[in-house]
Amino acid sequence: MIRPLISALLVATPLVAQQAPHADSGNTGAPRWSFGLAAELGRPTGDFKQNVSNAGGAQAHLRVRLDHDGIVSLRVQAGWLNYGNESKRACLATTPGCRVEVSVNTVNGILFVGVGPELAYQVGKLRAYGHGLVGASRFATVSAIGGGILPDLVAGDENFGDGGFAWSTGAGLQLPISRRIALDLGVFYQGHGEREYLTKGGITDNADGSLVFAPKSSTANLFAFRFGVSSALPWRKSRPKS
Repeated sequence: MIRPLISALLVATPLVAQQAPHADSGNTGAPRWSFGLAAELGRPTGDFKQNVSNAGGAQAHLRVRLDHDGIVSLRVQAGWLNYGNESKRACLATTPGCRVEVSVNTVNGILFVGVGPELAYQVGKLRAYGHGLVGASRFATVSAIGGGILPDLVAGDENFGDGGFAWSTGAGLQLPISRRIALDLGVFYQGHGEREYLTKGGITDNADGSLVFAPKSSTANLFAFRFGVSSALPWRKSRPKS
């Protein structure tokens, strides 16, 4: 399930951009489209905090304003939070003596995709905003050769996963540092409800090649901080010379 969600996001973003109107004729208001990338630092809450300490990852969003001044917008957001990973040495094949040994990395993470309204208020150059999103999330444990905090979705396999409805609400501040680029700092809360998930050491490899899982079960909600940049997409047409 995690691969189709990622693939759909990667395909949908450029298609939306290609279909976007270049500009409102004569518009002098806020940019119609904007795109942002950010790093995330998460802190689990409640029962989830008993099993997981911190989480870190990345987030991307696409925003389209729905009014002239950009007070009301539609926001599409996706992110990946890693809450644990481990590595072990293993044989690449079942040859005698293990002639080829590789590093197998196992990543525990949360994929979230959501859409919803964003409301903003401009104070001088500072843009304050808040948003509410509904969508889906996937708690997934993926193993692959090599890799890091992000799973290898091409050469990796999902060992264990649990998906379902999720929601998020957050707020932030944007401060422009150039004509099209702004710093984006925010905080948000993600609600995933009751989930089953693996933590570090939650997979046991048997001698016959089978796997034994030891999942945790609890509500799995968290707070997170966002540190990133937002950019107005260059869809404005040049005004014809008189």
